Amino acid sequence: MSIYGEPLYYEIAFSFINPSKQVDLFESLIKKYSKTKPSSFLDIGCGPAPQLLELAKRGYRCVGLDLCPNMLKYLTVKAKEENLKIETKKADFTHFKLKKPVDFAMMMMGTIGYIDSTKKLVSHLNSTAKALTPGGLYLIENFRTVRNKEDFFSPQTWMIKRKGILVRVFYSIDIKDVANGLETETILLDVDDHGKKHLFTQKADIKIFSPAEFLEAIKAAGDFEFLGWFDRESMRKTKLPKIGNYALLRRKNV
Repeated sequence: MSIYGEPLYYEIAFSFINPSKQVDLFESLIKKYSKTKPSSFLDIGCGPAPQLLELAKRGYRCVGLDLCPNMLKYLTVKAKEENLKIETKKADFTHFKLKKPVDFAMMMMGTIGYIDSTKKLVSHLNSTAKALTPGGLYLIENFRTVRNKEDFFSPQTWMIKRKGILVRVFYSIDIKDVANGLETETILLDVDDHGKKHLFTQKADIKIFSPAEFLEAIKAAGDFEFLGWFDRESMRKTKLPKIGNYALLRRKNV
């Protein structure tokens, strides 16, 4: 059974993040680099979207875009439970169009790696640029690039429990095709939901773009300027993307 189609278990599995701290960082980047005062945010490949929920609490208009209807339904229900309003759109993030533009876009948790070709990456950048107001920022978290830690390919495992649901996560990445920049990502969730046992697995090929390839795609798309790579914790600029990074782009003025 697919993991991504199980929003609650997926959310618990990756709930080690701190959405409030992340949104604080977004707002600090906006103050320094945005050329527009943002009132709206788009989360591309949003999943359960904890960052959007935090942004909605702060009064921003929020849009979650995903291709998985289960995720969008889960997000809508959760927002209503918290008396929040989040718009949702079911679409492929390599080709989409919003009815109304936003001032800030983001793609979190290495989702960029599921774009498997330069052509699709350019299409994604074009769609995102059209969805942004001029001067708005596009933040990509954990841009997948050349690995610079010897132990990166070691399997990882962790366990999180919430309200009687225990989720054990087994995560691994293996090299598939060095020449074409492909790796295979495997995620396994071993769930104990109040005594009921479930096992979910997900295996997907992810694309590794070199920094040069990424910059060429930005140039080909034409509507973004590249502001730099940032360390995810300190928000300091780095010469090259490290593991756990932000790539920051700004929509050019028309």
